[in-house]
Amino acid sequence: MSVKVLVLGGAGHIGSKIVLELRNLDPSMKIVIGDKNVERAQSVASEVGGDVEVLVIDAVAEDSLIDAMKRFDVIVSALGPFYRFGVPVLRAAIRAGVNFVDINDDYDATEEALKLHEEAQRKGVVALIGLGATPGITNMLAYQGARILDEVHEIGTYWVWTALDPTMGPAIIDHFFHAITGMVVTYKDNKWIKIPALCEPERFKFPSPIGAWEVAHVGHPEPVTIPRYIKVKNVYNKGGVWPSELNEVAKVFSKLGLTSFEEVRVKDQAFKAREVAVAIAISLPKLMPPEEIERMVAPLYEKMGDYVLTGVGLATVVKGFKDEKGFTIKYGIACKDSARLTALPVALATLELATKRDIKAGVYPPEAGVINVDRIIESIKKLVTIEFVEERVENAVTI
Repeated sequence: MSVKVLVLGGAGHIGSKIVLELRNLDPSMKIVIGDKNVERAQSVASEVGGDVEVLVIDAVAEDSLIDAMKRFDVIVSALGPFYRFGVPVLRAAIRAGVNFVDINDDYDATEEALKLHEEAQRKGVVALIGLGATPGITNMLAYQGARILDEVHEIGTYWVWTALDPTMGPAIIDHFFHAITGMVVTYKDNKWIKIPALCEPERFKFPSPIGAWEVAHVGHPEPVTIPRYIKVKNVYNKGGVWPSELNEVAKVFSKLGLTSFEEVRVKDQAFKAREVAVAIAISLPKLMPPEEIERMVAPLYEKMGDYVLTGVGLATVVKGFKDEKGFTIKYGIACKDSARLTALPVALATLELATKRDIKAGVYPPEAGVINVDRIIESIKKLVTIEFVEERVENAVTI
């Protein structure tokens, strides 16, 4: 009997790529796109081909969502922003008694999702959260790097994303604004603390042709989850977007409070400030003069070629000791298809979850090791090159 998988948000930017990857991995899989946008969902189903159907689902209607979930073997959620949909959808899957995978990339939603671990255990549900590019690949590389060392003192995860992708929806922009707003979680000196978003900026060099970009502390799941499964003193996540001009716009929006949930009024209509900021950001291609867009983008094409519109850079840096000597292990990825790089890990995890029967129930991030991390990373290497550098650090001091 073929596996039945429901992909929530499967008509969206990332969700549609997840549907495609699932179809490529297992042509016999029964895939249903669960979405409110029926027209777009039907278009995705037609493009993907095979046994793909569409189911109209309202994710905020819990009872009907649970009833719909019970018909499937695995639920996949690409429904963002996750600070809004992550926990309610996960809770519904647990109550439906169905195994679950998502790409939850919001730090606060991740904290709340982990609190459902015992409920998932009682219901016999395996829930894998944050199985995208970042979090996801970044966590799994941390898992691999930590196993090379005898002691791990610091894990840094980094990302830089295109802000020019014409297919991006508002949920991705909303997520980025959420990550750069207010006080966010990091892990320092063996404890979780709050720090200002966008603090401690640095220029970090990603693999060619992405190169060096400014990144800063942002709210992301890696510092929330990694210390729970890897003994480490410090874990942080730094991110940003290109081009630099749009990264600066986002920083100004954050500084001025435009990424907050404070109310603003436009002609007697009330909106959240972030709603307005997202609308402005997604409309910039129409608002900006063409010559200004050309001035901003032309140098990027010279540097990055076809990575400009849809690319992403990822890195994981693991520092510690091996054989009583200091070492730094660096992993780096440059990918021209950020959506596919996000979709492939969750599709691979879904396939494993659908066929593997000996995973203990509970809510787990990627680095928990309940799935075969090495196999997933090897599959990802067929899509992109993962640079690996191991450096000896002189005069390192054990802490």
